[in-house]
Amino acid sequence: MLKLFFFTLKICIFVELYNNQTMSRPFFLLLLHIFCSACIAAQELSLLQLPDGEQLPRVATTHVLQDAEGALWYATEGGGLCRDDGHGVSVFRSDADNPDLLGSNKVACIAEAGHYIVVGTFHGAYLLDKADYSIRRMAEVDDKRVDDILVLRSGDVLLTANQKIFRFSATLQLKHTYSSPGKYVAHLFEDARGRVWATQWDGGLLKLRGGEFVAAPWPVAAAPTDLADAPGGRLWIGTVGGGVVSYQPDHGTAEEQPATAGVVCIDLQPSLDGRRLWLSTTSGLRLFEADAQLRPVPMESLPSAATRLSLDSQGRLLIAASRQPLLAIGSTTPWPLPAALDPHKADSLRAARHLKARPTAMTWQGGTLWFSTGHDIRRQPGDKAQEEVVLGKLKDVSAMAFAPDGTLWLGTIFGVLYAYREGRLLTDHYGSNEHGDAVVALGADSTGMLTIVYDRYARRYDTQRHTLRQQSIEPAGTYRIELQETLPYQHWSQPAHETTTERMPHWGWWVLAVLCLLLMAMQGYVWFLHRQRRIFLNEIKKPEPLSIGGQQESAPDTTGTAAAEAHTASTPLPQEDEPIAAPRSNAFLKKAIAQIESHLSDDNYTVEQLAADLCMSRMTFYRKIQMATGQKPTEFIRTVRLRHAANLLREGSMTISEIGYASGFSSVSYFSRCFRTMYGVSPTQYVASAATPQ
Repeated sequence: MLKLFFFTLKICIFVELYNNQTMSRPFFLLLLHIFCSACIAAQELSLLQLPDGEQLPRVATTHVLQDAEGALWYATEGGGLCRDDGHGVSVFRSDADNPDLLGSNKVACIAEAGHYIVVGTFHGAYLLDKADYSIRRMAEVDDKRVDDILVLRSGDVLLTANQKIFRFSATLQLKHTYSSPGKYVAHLFEDARGRVWATQWDGGLLKLRGGEFVAAPWPVAAAPTDLADAPGGRLWIGTVGGGVVSYQPDHGTAEEQPATAGVVCIDLQPSLDGRRLWLSTTSGLRLFEADAQLRPVPMESLPSAATRLSLDSQGRLLIAASRQPLLAIGSTTPWPLPAALDPHKADSLRAARHLKARPTAMTWQGGTLWFSTGHDIRRQPGDKAQEEVVLGKLKDVSAMAFAPDGTLWLGTIFGVLYAYREGRLLTDHYGSNEHGDAVVALGADSTGMLTIVYDRYARRYDTQRHTLRQQSIEPAGTYRIELQETLPYQHWSQPAHETTTERMPHWGWWVLAVLCLLLMAMQGYVWFLHRQRRIFLNEIKKPEPLSIGGQQESAPDTTGTAAAEAHTASTPLPQEDEPIAAPRSNAFLKKAIAQIESHLSDDNYTVEQLAADLCMSRMTFYRKIQMATGQKPTEFIRTVRLRHAANLLREGSMTISEIGYASGFSSVSYFSRCFRTMYGVSPTQYVASAATPQ
């Protein structure tokens, strides 16, 4: 409301400046339109943002890493790769200028290898050189999702993608390619004795032996997810639904930990001293004392969206977490966005329903599961029923949703939107993204409106009217971002900043609409006054008597008429369809002019006295005289005095000083200045031109 108040106040100031004739009409209107346009746009979104605040990741963060220089790297699922050095945030992502920089900007994992950052994406691997921040694709790696990257103590780099494990030297030259027996590899791990292990998505434990990865004994029914070193040469291994087990590598035996029974483990991270173990689970982040057995440590609950864990150089925990933002479009009430399919949920769903392929997107219709494998669209009617291919050769589908009318909507990583209905697949060109941004999630409500979520914004799509409304994924509120030291004794910036997003409430749009209407009415009123003033001045500057109400005043001496006409020739006369005023107003003007002319010699004759002589209040007189002439009362009195002075100048029987005093002006200089303003010439020039024979 404060912005609306100042907006109205400034408009009033502009109008007052115009009425005082301090600026020309075209210049006034130009400034008025520019100012109003800027103010109206500012009402929609007012954002006080941090330097580089727009570059901070607002999508799911898949991995956080601190490099040797202390900078933090964020891998995001859709936002590319971000580097935070304490001074600002640098972003590396594909866009219109660099479409192939990081593929679809979905980064799954990152690792530091020398002066390189190895970037694993959903579509291959890349190398970022920290010396010049150039990025090149690792052509040796398949164009598939890179699930994990491991830098060995020897300096070699292991990277897993498409049921293969690639081994690179310290100079990142490909040395060897291992095959994973029948399944995709989820995590890679090197234990304290230098042995290399790998877990598989659908269950199974692999060990590097004799130049190949071979199956290791795994006596637990639950599938393994991640590994960590445990005391006594043992390993902590997290599982899907079986909690954490204590594994003996030499004997291939496992002992379950009761404190973690039933937990779905996503990631494990031991502390620097190995005495504590952090667990990232589907129900939240948990901490355990780690010796012979795991004992839970009471701690404040954290969001359940935590995924991958890592440590910084001082042993502090770095958490990669996804979040579920809210969105408000055309409403003051935020509502939740549809969630994307989490990779861990996809793997759990595949194992629970015995799917042949890992889903990249899924939705339900009744009890039937519809899902995409990245290459086709399938459905499974029952819990363990045989899945069938519905749409073959449909690649890169990243989101799915059913509308109430039974239409299946499909979004791809390239922003294309499909509609599948009655056995026909149609491309919706209205809803497809013109910039090629990847569709993260889709949702359809009961009204048939489709919500399309991208990396940094969302759209509401009316599938019937083919209209789109877009808004940034950022709810209203104040966000506090703290930038602390990342290496000892290096404080790089202020400890905290705040950014505030304000969204105008629903009733604010009505107020804005009313103000716009008032502005248009005010502009029309100003134009009307300007027209009345122009007509009145054109009439009153005529050398012949002023016509008021169809009657004529007593004709003055017409000596110098042709000269006066020469001075007014440049001013266009009113057209026949521009009468000076209605007859009633003309009668009023006749009386007002008569009263002024009867007091011409009185330079103290005021507006209040004139209004009293006409038997009306000052406000009524002000309103009527402005509607009739477009002038303020003081300007109207001055105009009548100047008209009388012009008549005396044409007669030529008095000096200029005498005419000025006789017309009610207190000084000759003031009279000359006012005369020049109205007639365009000085009194002396007016007399000279009037005396010139025509």
